[in-house]
Amino acid sequence: MRRSRLALLSLTTALALGACGGIPPEPSVSGGTPQGGQAQMTEPSPTPTPTPKELPGGGREFFPTYRLVGYSGVKGTGPGLGRAGVGNIDDRMQEILERSKPYATDGKKIMPVLEVIATTVQPCRLAPKCRTVSSDEKIQEHLDAIRKVDGVLLLAIQPGRSDFLTEVKKYEKFLKEPDVGVALDPEWRMGPDQEPMRTFGSTDAKELNSVSAYLDQLIEDNGLPEKIMLYHMIRVNWVRNHDALEDRKNLAFVLSVDGIGDQQLKEGTWKVLMGVKPAFVHPGFKLFYQEDTAQKGWKLMTPEQVLALTPTPDYVLYE
Repeated sequence: MRRSRLALLSLTTALALGACGGIPPEPSVSGGTPQGGQAQMTEPSPTPTPTPKELPGGGREFFPTYRLVGYSGVKGTGPGLGRAGVGNIDDRMQEILERSKPYATDGKKIMPVLEVIATTVQPCRLAPKCRTVSSDEKIQEHLDAIRKVDGVLLLAIQPGRSDFLTEVKKYEKFLKEPDVGVALDPEWRMGPDQEPMRTFGSTDAKELNSVSAYLDQLIEDNGLPEKIMLYHMIRVNWVRNHDALEDRKNLAFVLSVDGIGDQQLKEGTWKVLMGVKPAFVHPGFKLFYQEDTAQKGWKLMTPEQVLALTPTPDYVLYE
């Protein structure tokens, strides 16, 4: 689109100058020069080097400059899939800005984030391969919303009996944008005989490496800034051979710890998963408005309590 506009602008300028007599007439078809004129050689204009794309808040890398804070959810679905589905989504995006203020500590800038479930796991009797795929229109609505607060969109993938790479590639149109990454849900990566909602699924480092290799090349080919590749975990065995996960120069990896309960339970899950996290993977922490307050005496952890975790989370998501 940009090249088309530049070409149109150049053509319009040339015609305008020609009309003013500033450009000599074209040589005759016989190869001669205009009467009283001299042949002129024009050198081709150099191809401009494309400007590298940046993140919404500036720069091309997330860490250590930013801490990502945001909501999950799907527009118009209510609280069941996350806070972003409650009421007007633009109001929720403004709410992220307020919610994230206490996390702007230790010199970090805040990058708002929205996780939207793009590929959604379903009972196998209701959908092919036990999952449904979002329309472009649905994804664009959420991208438009988070862009209003200069944030990034993460496409959450629950692949059912499909696989992560197949489902991620369905959203290549959006992944070519500088402000779109992925969030992978291994618990919904089902085996050929597994039924969602009856058992947990899992993945392995080999499958995650295939996704990261694809994203890394996509970034390289399109001059994009760094992308987030996040994966959710509660149990250690949700990602097999975790230590074989490969680092990529164009990706920022995040392990989001999704344990539910009171502070003691959540901190226990945190310590276990931080113990198996590869060193290059950044720590992420998830809080649940409903599940974390479901029992008597349970309270949602405060930002101060979250920031006191070791290591300090670089990513905080509210559902």
